[in-house]
Amino acid sequence: MTREETLTLKAIVLYILKNGTTRASHTVYYIVKIAFVAQQKHLAKYLCPLFEDKIMALQFGPVPSDIYDALKIARGDANAMYYHRNDDLHLIYDSISFSDEIFTADENPDMNYLSPSAIECLDEALKTVSSMTFEEIVNATHGDEWTRAYNNQDSKDMNCLAIAKEGGADEASIPYLKENLELDSMLK
Repeated sequence: MTREETLTLKAIVLYILKNGTTRASHTVYYIVKIAFVAQQKHLAKYLCPLFEDKIMALQFGPVPSDIYDALKIARGDANAMYYHRNDDLHLIYDSISFSDEIFTADENPDMNYLSPSAIECLDEALKTVSSMTFEEIVNATHGDEWTRAYNNQDSKDMNCLAIAKEGGADEASIPYLKENLELDSMLK
């Protein structure tokens, strides 16, 4: 992940923390679900990712991997820190605090890293996920793509095309999204 991509993730996490209106929206579970739902909405509506981060199928649903790791490090999980010694993930976990199972932002998000479409999708995800119970979130995010990836013995990575389809992407737009994702992959 590039430094710019990490700074985008940082802006997203800080935006969620600054704009989440419930105590629950400041917990690890809600933060990663809000980020996932925002990613899904952005893929489906704008046919490009909101952020660069692998979406992993974990027991309680889809999780943006680096965001989850940054939150684990912020709460003191030394095992996660071991895997991120030489990257810029510290930019995220150094900007947040953790106490009593709640994360808080220690700074404001850099809005230069959030496009109008990103803000729109984050706001929609905040509104949607913050009003849901744990069980409702599980039911809403454990779709066919989560099931496929979770049951895959080799990799828990979820596919962005399938995430977009489950998020309501128009079938006619899927080839365009596929081409965009392939182009992005070649440019890295």
